[in-house]
Order: sequence, then structure tokens, then C-alpha cells
Amino acid sequence: MARPCLMLLAFLFGPVVLGFGTQSSKPSEESGEFRWLNTFGDTEGIHFSTRQVQPLSLQNYSGPPVNIEREETRPDPRTTRITSRTFSVTINGERRLIETVVEEIKRASGGTGSAVRTTSRPDASGRMRVASREIQEAVASGTDSFQISKTLLLPGMDGTLVEKERIQQLEQRKGNSLVEIDRTRYELDFDGKWNAIDRRVSQNHLRNDRVQTEEQVYRYDANRQLSLTQQIKTSEWKDPSGQRRLQTETCVVDLDGKLRLDTRVTLVQKNLDNQRQETTEVIETANPAAAGEELVPMRKIVEYSKPLNLKQTEKTLEVLKPSLNGSMESIYSQKTIATK
Repeated sequence: MARPCLMLLAFLFGPVVLGFGTQSSKPSEESGEFRWLNTFGDTEGIHFSTRQVQPLSLQNYSGPPVNIEREETRPDPRTTRITSRTFSVTINGERRLIETVVEEIKRASGGTGSAVRTTSRPDASGRMRVASREIQEAVASGTDSFQISKTLLLPGMDGTLVEKERIQQLEQRKGNSLVEIDRTRYELDFDGKWNAIDRRVSQNHLRNDRVQTEEQVYRYDANRQLSLTQQIKTSEWKDPSGQRRLQTETCVVDLDGKLRLDTRVTLVQKNLDNQRQETTEVIETANPAAAGEELVPMRKIVEYSKPLNLKQTEKTLEVLKPSLNGSMESIYSQKTIATK
């Protein structure tokens, strides 16, 4: 029988807590990192570092093999500009530019700042057109408290960029082992009004080299009332051999209001010799034809990373699924070469 889920409800009448931990208790601005606010998926600290690894399943593993060129410049001491160009590669080795992403990150004092990310793709005639633009800002909202907002703009009917989505995330650090996060996503309706679509809150605690997270996902119904739809528990740790591990279990709310284990993601990341790295992720899901039984494997994703030289890194990704005889068969593979 599948292990039942215990319901954990967060208090929703004020800033909701989510604690996230990392290998150290330093906030992300102390390590010089920048993070984009994640639109979907589990909550993650932006100002305060909360994750060491990310599931491979969050990547867009589709399309032909690509080459990615990345260029980073510093127009001034507080500004970083990153330009990434993605090229498709034909069987004959010919390259075609299929996407350009330009990020301009401006850091201010106290860990605040702003960033703009513009993505361009070729239109039917082959000319590069802006496909989306994201604007992110981080401002201090109190002692060890920050408000992060992100706005998504997409081309409208006449081709000009218009706002389509907003995300607000509140992060509060309490001591060295708890960060509180409350994230709400808004979409623009046909009347031009912003409506809250969903809200995610979490509790994550740092204990030595282990992070324990409990997250609740709520959606607004037709009466604008919040209802619990998912509960997620995540553990991230480093085992005695030095491998970093991540396990996430997602429970969904059934029609009777009870939580049921629906998905488990297990990830193992290990460093090999010569600066190579191997990451393996296994996704297990509930069997619709056998309610209450143990989860069954649905996907396995394996990524190998190795440096080709001082400026180039090659990543090979393979996606596998169970075959009729029970073994895992490859259904997709991709090789990516990133150049700095």
C-alpha cells in the first residue's frame, strides 16, 4: 500500500512562512549569485539562497541538438550583461540562430536591485523578434525581509509588449536556519484586472548539511477563496560519499478532501574525475488503474557534463521510460555545447 500523506495547513492571514536552507546560512547576495524568480514549480529563495540542485525535469528537453554561446560583460561596477545565443545544428553541421537571450542585472546596496531578461526568436521570415520580456525587482521590506516581484510581458495583437503575468514573493529570514517565503501568481483577465491564480507557502529548515522543506499549494476558486490542492515535502542533503541528493514527494487532495501521495522525484548528483558530473533523476507517479498502490516509475533522466576545454562545456541529456517488458528505453537524447 502507498504511504499516506499527512495534511499540514499553513496560517494564511499574514506573511506565511517558508524556510529554505543551503549548505551555508549565507544569503545569496553574499555569494554574489543572482536568481530569477521561478514562475512554476516549488518556491525557491531569490534574495536568500535556498537550493543547491534543481530537478532535471524542470528543463525543456525537446527539440534538436543545440550549441549555446554565452557572453558576460560588465558595463559598470554594478551592472552585469549576459548574452546567450542558441544555435540549432543540422546533420551537416550547419548552425542556425534560433534564440537570443539578453539579461541585464543591476545590483544596488543592501542586496536590492533589478533585472531585465529579453528573449528573441526568428519570425516566419527569419528576422529576430522579441518573444518575451521579464522584469524583476528586489526591495527591502524590513529587517532581513525582502519583496521580490517579476512581470512578464508578451507581444500583443499589434506586436507591442503588454503585461500578462505578475509574481510577488515575500522572503523573511529568521535566524540562521529559517527563511519565510510566500509567493502569489497573478494573471490579467479579459477585463484588464489582475486576478490571483495560485499561492505557494513553505517551511524549510536547515540542519547541518540537510534541508527539510514542507510546502503547501493553494488555488483560488470561482468565489476567490483559497483551497489546498497540493502538499510537497522536499529533502536535500549530501551523503557520506559526497553525492548530493534530492527527494521530493507531492501529495494531491482527492475529492474527499484527503491527501494522497501522487508523485516522487529522486535525484542524485555526483562529481566524477576530470571535472565531470553525472546527475540522475527518477520520477515515480501514481498508477490511475491501481489507486492506493505503490508509485511506479514514469521517467528517468540522466545528464552528463564535462569540460571540453577552458571555455566549452558539453552536456548530454537522455530521457528514458519503462518499456512493455519492464526495462527502461530511451525516448529522447540531446547534446548541448555551451561556450563562454
